Amino acid sequence: MDPSVFPLPTAAAHQWVVYLTARCNFSCDYCIQKGRIVPGAKRKPWGRYEELPGSRWVEALNAIPVRPEHTLILTGGEPTIHRDFYEIATGLRGYRIDLTSNLSFDVDRFIETLKSEGTVLHSSFHTYHPKFMEPEDFVDRARRIRDSGVIANPVFSLLDLDAFPHFRDEEHDANLRRFHEIAGRRGLRYQRNEFRGNHMGEPFAHDRKRPMKCTSGWVNFAPDGEIYNCQYHLEIRKNAFGNVTALEECRPLPVFGTFFPCGDYGFCDPCHENSGRGAYMDEEGGIFRRTGDDSRIYLRWMDPNEVLEVARRHLDEGRLEEAEHAFLAVIEEGGEDRTPPEVWADLGLTLWAAGERERALGSVLQAIELGSRDERTLAAAVELGREVGERERVRNVLCRFLPASRILAIEEAVASAFV
Repeated sequence: MDPSVFPLPTAAAHQWVVYLTARCNFSCDYCIQKGRIVPGAKRKPWGRYEELPGSRWVEALNAIPVRPEHTLILTGGEPTIHRDFYEIATGLRGYRIDLTSNLSFDVDRFIETLKSEGTVLHSSFHTYHPKFMEPEDFVDRARRIRDSGVIANPVFSLLDLDAFPHFRDEEHDANLRRFHEIAGRRGLRYQRNEFRGNHMGEPFAHDRKRPMKCTSGWVNFAPDGEIYNCQYHLEIRKNAFGNVTALEECRPLPVFGTFFPCGDYGFCDPCHENSGRGAYMDEEGGIFRRTGDDSRIYLRWMDPNEVLEVARRHLDEGRLEEAEHAFLAVIEEGGEDRTPPEVWADLGLTLWAAGERERALGSVLQAIELGSRDERTLAAAVELGREVGERERVRNVLCRFLPASRILAIEEAVASAFV
């Protein structure tokens, strides 16, 4: 092929990514490589591909006359479950190879194969998944990879889901605590990665499109060899430019900085703008990229009982504003008078901790009106009444439901506790 008409962008802004497979041996519900991120909905493959065999990948990629300035990333899915992974990893020539993986592969075989073939990967990126691997196992695998010499710059990481209890449970958190402890004790350095599950304040939901201009610094090779500059189009097999096995027939991909019209904005992959390799242009010519994640957008897809668990975890972990929002979402869904009193009580305690005393008092009194007789709620009402100058209001409510002797005992206990 004449390099002067080479169709694939190779400048420093562009990243070449080879998706060896769409399959993965893990099924995380927060995985961005799925049609829509819903808490509790496990990842499924984008589709069934006729995956290129290793020999075709090696032959096609080695025949490319112009190489990217960045690493060539081997990814998936989980790339190591491709049946010819080792043939590909050791057979490519003239590339700086990067591997992204969940580190579930046979580490001994990996090290032995690469050493026997004289292959050293330029870099790699391995992420710990608390629900699918014991922390001791991951740390052991990571240290062996790190010390093997077959990867020049291995990076180990975990996804930062601290602000997203929607995707965590006790098992996840317990394994994560052990991971921090074990990795620190054994000297394994790792980084925390931002969760990219939404874009510009909108959920990664695949439920609304609108026209937009786009630019992309990605060259994506699908498992069947088709070439795209958009991961969403790769997933749904739309707008392919050609195939890696027939580059002479490939249409040129637009270079980064060239904005082209697209009608699929809203279905974009959340990593599109990662590392500055993508951006959008609105009708006024304004160029924008993604903003930080908003954990609240996931509440709309969750069962009210699951939202309640999220709210209580936010409260336990000190994210008072998020806890308030989640408790209010439960109340809005169920109706003020039909919401269980303990939800109102928890909302009241959240507001109290946030310094919203008058609103807190209203919430705990609503809990009492709806039937709460919990000592903590009753005591909170008495103390909040004192703090906001509403003692008589509180006493009038309590008198409707409690004998005078119990009210007096609660008031004495609160006075003693808050002296």
